Amino acid sequence: MKKFKYLISGILMLSLVVSGCSKKAEPEVVEEKKITVETMQSVLDDISVETTISGSFKAADEVDVVPKVMGKVTNVSVKEGQVVSKGQVLFTLDSQNAQSAVRNAKAAVENAQTAVETARISMERAEQQYNNAVLNYERSKQLYDAGAIPLTQLEQAELAASPLSLELAKTQYYQAQVAVDTAKGSLSDANIALGDFTVTAPISGTITAVNVNSGNVFGGGPAIKISNLANLTMKVDVSENLIKYFVVGEAMDINVKSAGDTILSGKVKEILPPSQGSLTYPVEILVSNPPSEVKAGMFAEINITTESRNQVIAIPSEAVVVKEGNTIVYIIEKDKAKLISVKTGLDNGKMVEITEGLNEGMEVVVKGQNFLEDGALVSVVKQEE
Repeated sequence: MKKFKYLISGILMLSLVVSGCSKKAEPEVVEEKKITVETMQSVLDDISVETTISGSFKAADEVDVVPKVMGKVTNVSVKEGQVVSKGQVLFTLDSQNAQSAVRNAKAAVENAQTAVETARISMERAEQQYNNAVLNYERSKQLYDAGAIPLTQLEQAELAASPLSLELAKTQYYQAQVAVDTAKGSLSDANIALGDFTVTAPISGTITAVNVNSGNVFGGGPAIKISNLANLTMKVDVSENLIKYFVVGEAMDINVKSAGDTILSGKVKEILPPSQGSLTYPVEILVSNPPSEVKAGMFAEINITTESRNQVIAIPSEAVVVKEGNTIVYIIEKDKAKLISVKTGLDNGKMVEITEGLNEGMEVVVKGQNFLEDGALVSVVKQEE
């Protein structure tokens, strides 16, 4: 009986062992992992390559006001940021000596005019005397011809009728008139010199610098800077391979990022030759009446289109992968990635032209492509066109 029980137990244990061995032998099924990618369709698009040139704005008209004279500043009438009109007084210098010179010049004019009046009276008197002497000579000659007076009396009458005294009086009158003109010229010069002590604005604009103070002695150099901010100029240095895109008088778009990507229209004002040793051309572009948010000193950009293609097969540049020396992209077919060799054309860093290998409307992997192999199972989570 005991032997029978042991036999049954052995059979059961053997069954368990056999059963366990049979389970380990079954193959384990592993599901292939999907790679997450993003795609977009290849499209017909225009592609262009642009070169960006940067520069900064300055006032189109700027004037450094430099007084013609030096001296003590008696009053400053303006401050930075103030808008002034042409001819408006900016500051004054001590003009006591200049005022004295004007007074002396006025006195000289008055004296010269008095001398002219005196010479005029003398000339008129000499003219009257000459006319009387001529009449007396004519009468004396008649009397002499009639034998009524001697020759000596005739000769005395002839001598008295000489025009020398009248000519001398006329010369003195002319010289007095010249003296008046000279004195008036000196007075005009004195007044101009006096005006130099009152410094006025040569143009209308905004005061952008004040380098004088009341009570100080001005010793030379720019005293005040005036900028006409109604118009701005952008100055850029252009390389020789891009200068052909700039033509005087032609319009150009200017992007001011610091003013909210404001696009301004400028006109090429001047193209200067390169300075010695330089390979760039200084170019000045005028912007008339810019909006208030665009100010002098701001930086701006000009984008020059150097090459373009119209209506070509295009995909994002990042979609193209170089693998083992081959240029490839991945497209999606039945939830699998398919490797396709392509040839590329124009690439602007965002979109690239595909000249061979793709047709319009193909679903191309644009993100996750670096983790793919040909035939890999994929999961498309987002698609942008």
